[in-house]
Amino acid sequence: MSDMRLSRAHLETLPTADLIALADEYGIDIPENLNRRFIIGELLEAAEEWDEFEDDLEESDQLETADLPQTYNETVISAVLRNPVWLFVYWDVKKDHIVQIQKSSKVQTLSLRVAMFHRENPDVVADAFDVPITIDDRNRYVLLPAGFGFARVDLVLELEEDMHEVWASTGMIRLPHVSARLANPLPDTPVSPVLKLSGLPELLRTHYMNHRQSFF
Repeated sequence: MSDMRLSRAHLETLPTADLIALADEYGIDIPENLNRRFIIGELLEAAEEWDEFEDDLEESDQLETADLPQTYNETVISAVLRNPVWLFVYWDVKKDHIVQIQKSSKVQTLSLRVAMFHRENPDVVADAFDVPITIDDRNRYVLLPAGFGFARVDLVLELEEDMHEVWASTGMIRLPHVSARLANPLPDTPVSPVLKLSGLPELLRTHYMNHRQSFF
């Protein structure tokens, strides 16, 4: 396709054979003995449509290559299941909340509070655990326990004296049914019979259940 922007003045200078050849380049079917004036009119119309198409393509390319902002200055949290036992959680924190932490004289930390439910009822929490995060974190994989039908993740600011603020929450996430063996693969740590009598296997199991996010 010619890169030249066609004009009536330029087309008027071309012989009829060149006009027909140019029309063929634009995919225009020219009947025999068609008046030059009509050929030029068809060419100008086709050229205008082609120029608009190229402009749209250029604009689309610019939009696709534009850098997305690192933050939209919103405090939001979302989660999607990567597979039946791993939940991918991602969030954003607006500048006001970041400043709140940085300027506070009290010790404040962030965490993901993962609440588990047997039914889609947010008032009846069957189990919950916290995953510590930093103010710079923006995503985290979370290992889910088995035996629950729903989960919800809250972005929580931990305050002093067991107080906290919920900054954002996901919706209720329906979980597929999986076996406890798949969701809670306890570390296979061999112990001697004497250590078994001491209660070490139960200690390991309790430690794993309370701190399982650090095992992966």
